[in-house]
Amino acid sequence: MKKKILFFLGVFFGKWALKFLYGTNRWIIEGDGQIEKLRAEGKSIIFTTWHGNLLPGYLYVADKQPYGVAGKHGDAEIISRIAVKLGYIPIRGSSSDGGREAYTKIVNVLNKKGSLVFITPDGPKGPAKELKPGTVKAAMRTGAIILPTGSYASKHWSSTNWDTFYVAKPFGKIHLLIGEPLMFSENDNFDECSNKLKKELDRLEEEAKNRAAV
Repeated sequence: MKKKILFFLGVFFGKWALKFLYGTNRWIIEGDGQIEKLRAEGKSIIFTTWHGNLLPGYLYVADKQPYGVAGKHGDAEIISRIAVKLGYIPIRGSSSDGGREAYTKIVNVLNKKGSLVFITPDGPKGPAKELKPGTVKAAMRTGAIILPTGSYASKHWSSTNWDTFYVAKPFGKIHLLIGEPLMFSENDNFDECSNKLKKELDRLEEEAKNRAAV
């Protein structure tokens, strides 16, 4: 019974807690409008960021009919329910649980023109900032555009598990940097594509952190 109550409270208050925390911040967004431009060209999009700072990007795309990948464990169920309330269409599975099934669903979604999938390529269990292969492979297979992003909140809480996870405090500034589109084909070298994406994710997050410190 206690678990059911906590689950209900997490789902019910999670959406409004995020809206308060992130809605009371001043957002500085670089690269805004790229999703709309790419969709107008008929492109499907992978919007990606490191797991530790996922929340700004997660909320930025919430009103854009995104698909989001969530695992099948208990905490992921709460996250998935909150995501649906925010506007997400869930894809269940992770690299450690239902990964092949989730990858197939991601590919099917990305084969539809104008689709948008939000992915943290080092989630859900890390190691932190080490790419798992699914994001790049899906882009190479479907021709989807990857939009790498980095973000940082000037005021935040942090908790450390396998990575350091950040949650913005109210009344600060959030810097969200959306990088240049990356496009890979099946003829490209997988390792080179992976290194390019990792370097860009690292660069954008570090740049967002530097701007938030000013």
